[in-house]
Amino acid sequence: MIAQEPAALRPALGRLQQVALIVGGVAMLLAVAGAFLGAAQFFHSYIFAYFFWMALSLGGLLVLMINHLTQGVWGLMLRRLLEAAALTLPLMAILFLPIAAETLMGTHYLFPWTNPEVVANDEVVALKTPYLNVPFFLARAVIYFVLFIGMAYLLRRWSFEEDAKGFSDDLRGRFQRLSGPGIVVLVMAWTFAATDWGMSLEPEWFSSMYPVTYIASMLILTFGGGIIALAALKSRNLLPFGIPVDRLHDLGKFLFAFVAVWAYVNFSEYLIIWSGNVPELTPWHGHRSAGGWEILGIAMIFGHFLLPFMLLLSRFAKRRLANLTAIAIYLYLIEIVWYFWKIMPAFHPDGFHIHWLDLVTLIAIGGLWLGVFAWNLQRAPLLAPNDYRVPLLRRQEAGGHGHGHHGKATAEHH
Repeated sequence: MIAQEPAALRPALGRLQQVALIVGGVAMLLAVAGAFLGAAQFFHSYIFAYFFWMALSLGGLLVLMINHLTQGVWGLMLRRLLEAAALTLPLMAILFLPIAAETLMGTHYLFPWTNPEVVANDEVVALKTPYLNVPFFLARAVIYFVLFIGMAYLLRRWSFEEDAKGFSDDLRGRFQRLSGPGIVVLVMAWTFAATDWGMSLEPEWFSSMYPVTYIASMLILTFGGGIIALAALKSRNLLPFGIPVDRLHDLGKFLFAFVAVWAYVNFSEYLIIWSGNVPELTPWHGHRSAGGWEILGIAMIFGHFLLPFMLLLSRFAKRRLANLTAIAIYLYLIEIVWYFWKIMPAFHPDGFHIHWLDLVTLIAIGGLWLGVFAWNLQRAPLLAPNDYRVPLLRRQEAGGHGHGHHGKATAEHH
């Protein structure tokens, strides 16, 4: 039987929310103080941290819609975690304001195309001004957030309706009718957003694979985060259900698959640019292959692909919660390094550069993100009570086969 929600769950989430908001608030004050010491460095660090946490919010929404389409039992275990992550998007819209303000002020700390001198002296950038101009840039950002937040809000509202009224075919149809086109909308909107906020940091350069590399990262972070959250709740006896080994195995296989996808899309981007050898395209990788940045590039090959790939090949690793959690934590750390390597050479192409604000802004946005995530998680039962997959999870937890194999135990017994 699946246990009732532990009485200690909501107080624990309340404490997490409080601590996260305090840490995030203090770190943000430090970051603002750092902005007075060096505004350029603040914005460079801020956009790096913003990209990382934005990936978690969008990853939650993307996997939530995938779950509503596929209806796997693995998705039932993650459903409320995904909803809580997706509902951090209003916070990310607010945290976008410093980036918007910097663009409006014309200080040119982030986007060279806002500088008239760059546009006048660079023919490639000048050709892109119909797209890369401040009013259109800000208008597009508003559209992105309206789309992202609107989809997240509807899915959450219908989820509350299911909790109140019970499962119905009508609700299931609504989830699926939004999620199918919603995945396409999210991917298309993110393609433009990543171009605006990331690729245009170096406006002479372009790559059709650039936004796709972030989508692979979103999926790694979301499944890895789900595994970490389940393990943390389980270790404190706060999880209102057991984790069937087959369903844990599913999460491990997803993580394994998206590590491979991440390697494929990143290598494809490099191979296309290398084989084309177009002068406008090669400097992007050139900056990341010299001056100390190449060390991080090599670390990506071995640390972000080969090591986790080899670890996740093991069936045993994917079926043991402690092992899978350790791999997920490692992937989070190496993902932070990847985002750093992806963003920072745009501002320091001549050589490796790291600053204390890089860590402070990461903690600042992360603390606020976790605080809002914990608040969202408290607003509904951790296991959706009227989801039609609950009996399937109940059988698998108790030792039934459900739609998997080897369903004799839950992950915590292995």
